[in-house]
Amino acid sequence: MIVDSHTHILPGEFRTDRERILSRDATFKALFSSEKAQTASADDLLTEMTRCGVDVSVVAGYGWTDPATAQLSNNYLLHSAKANPGKLIPLCSANPVWGKAAITEIERCAAEGARGIGELHPDTQNFLNLDFGSLAPFFDAARSLGLPVLMHTSEPVGHSYPGKGTVTPEYSLALAKAFPANTFVFAHFGGGLPFYALMPEVRRELANAYFDSAASPFLYRPEVFSAAGVTAGYDRILFASDFPLIGQRRSLNELGSASIAENNRRQILATNAEKLWKIS
Repeated sequence: MIVDSHTHILPGEFRTDRERILSRDATFKALFSSEKAQTASADDLLTEMTRCGVDVSVVAGYGWTDPATAQLSNNYLLHSAKANPGKLIPLCSANPVWGKAAITEIERCAAEGARGIGELHPDTQNFLNLDFGSLAPFFDAARSLGLPVLMHTSEPVGHSYPGKGTVTPEYSLALAKAFPANTFVFAHFGGGLPFYALMPEVRRELANAYFDSAASPFLYRPEVFSAAGVTAGYDRILFASDFPLIGQRRSLNELGSASIAENNRRQILATNAEKLWKIS
């Protein structure tokens, strides 16, 4: 079994009506202003999965800032998962700053089969600097619905790239600590947060956190899997590609070249994801 815990698909309107959506949604604009930026359909992803031997993909949207755009994306994710049962696991996305409207949307999506929330982008969604008390209703709703939250994170050092943002390990750790009953998935190896788990108090505070390897070949050498596994625990690492930004084959090859035990490789490829996303 191979589970890709972080992929993105979008309905056709994001290609045919691209300029209008660019003008309406700040996150889409931050990520897709360049005409070279790729989007993918469910069929594109399923073709990639067959080619690369991936059994299940978790499909996510982005941190939408426009409610209509969020609903369009969420509906497509839910529909695609229903059309491909056992192959696609849908997440849904909303902006915590919408207040009750955001909670209503994630409740609607949960009733339709969403198994998580994300990918959230605190920078473009403008909640990075809000106090956690104002975010509590949204994260309380996610907890009560049993929905893990996939969060974009970024490295405080290294090269820049579109959408990198400033969601640093410090912020992610504070979020995990503020909402210990929630489950978080910090994308892109948490911007390096797992490495701070060498500090005993940090590892304790990350008991509710997972880290995915989305876009890892653009960021780290393959040794990142063993480094993060040793510091944060192999039971906390999820294989992820960030398709279509990067292909599933290239992502699998990077994990394949990492020097880790076979049982740890199985944890990363499937066991952890099966538990987190409730894959039977």
